[in-house]
Amino acid sequence: MAFIGSQNRFNEFRADFLRDTGVKNVEDNLELYTQYVIARFTDQNHRLLNNLSNEVQELYKVLKKV
Repeated sequence: MAFIGSQNRFNEFRADFLRDTGVKNVEDNLELYTQYVIARFTDQNHRLLNNLSNEVQELYKVLKKV
């Protein structure tokens, strides 16, 4: 089941992890990789919620004028 607006980015996360950490093998560093992926999802969720909050505030301003 896919989340709204998301896509499978496993290969992207894996490549970014290898590039960002300098680790050569994900399988030998699963705990660190898990933390990395959780941090990426947390960051993505924060950005989505921040954007949503800004849009709700803008909508409130528009509706207040009406």
